[in-house]
Amino acid sequence: MTEIISRKCGRIIEYEVGSAVVRLVLNRKIYMPSAATMLIARNLGKLDGLEVLDLGTGSGFLAILSSKLGAARIVATDISRRALEAARENARLNDVDNIDFRLGSVYEPVKGEVFDLIICNPPMTPSKDPLPEYTWGGVDGRVILERVVKDAPRHLRKRGRLIMPVISLVGVDKVYALMRQVGLTPHAVDYVTHPFGKILTKLLDYIKGLPDADFFYDGFGRPCWRLILFKAFKS
Repeated sequence: MTEIISRKCGRIIEYEVGSAVVRLVLNRKIYMPSAATMLIARNLGKLDGLEVLDLGTGSGFLAILSSKLGAARIVATDISRRALEAARENARLNDVDNIDFRLGSVYEPVKGEVFDLIICNPPMTPSKDPLPEYTWGGVDGRVILERVVKDAPRHLRKRGRLIMPVISLVGVDKVYALMRQVGLTPHAVDYVTHPFGKILTKLLDYIKGLPDADFFYDGFGRPCWRLILFKAFKS
């Protein structure tokens, strides 16, 4: 597991991921790296010569890191033009020029293409009412996540892999079963826990009513979620 150190200098946040350094412009209008992003980052490992697809790139952090870890080519997608503009700026800031940024939802921008690795931190907040697109996962939290899993095999080369975190509020067992159902071999490789933020705290009563949601209370009485990272391989 790779240690990650972050430091802020003015409008620039610098992330040290092992021997790789990624610098981002702080931009509160886009999705900046989160606990889930860091969980993926510390488990990427060397990517020498691989072709990588980063779904929902946000700030571009994972795409840029993939380049610095040796990926030969990266396609990074997002549904937000603002996010893609910021990600391009961040790529230039890091002198990375092998990322193809594309606008579109999930696999729409990469029809017919295959990759060695797909990385994705999908929106997974469950809510019956719409939330910002970068966080809303539909009424059960699995709407985008299931699209990512179901179509992953057709966009992975043989022995390729999907790396994706799954929050305990959406039913980890259901997602694991879906991965198996579509022909992937999933392995849980890491996890973190985190207290509910403002949005989830407001949704607590709703989440309590979800049959597949799982959470716990820490020593301070705060509700907390678990985040499990899966590496799912195509045989």
